[in-house]
Amino acid sequence: MADIETTTVNESGYHALSRAGDFELSIDATGEEGPTPNEVLVADYASCFTFACRAGASRELDVDLGKVETEATAELNDDDDLESISFHLHVEAELDDDQIDELLGLGETICHVHDSVKESLHADLEVTADAF
Repeated sequence: MADIETTTVNESGYHALSRAGDFELSIDATGEEGPTPNEVLVADYASCFTFACRAGASRELDVDLGKVETEATAELNDDDDLESISFHLHVEAELDDDQIDELLGLGETICHVHDSVKESLHADLEVTADAF
């Protein structure tokens, strides 16, 4: 049995409803009835990276990050394929440069999506500490 199972239903056009566990996600290639697949991927990557940073900060640095807001941006090529991704993390905790470097390293190590995307799409990273 698989560790993860999802179901995606597309009845016509370019809109699909995907189910993962008890949750449903509306995805639309045109962006009219939901986020596009690329938007979903970028949001998923940003969420996973944020969670990984929080877990790493707690377990390895003994730091509570407080509120974290991750702004994600991405560039598409002429074929609408993802070309680059960038994250800017705004972190409530006051962190020094060494802690920021450690935090980002932990995020890259722990984030499952980061591990899954091709290296050319690993997010460019920036952090603003003491942001709130």
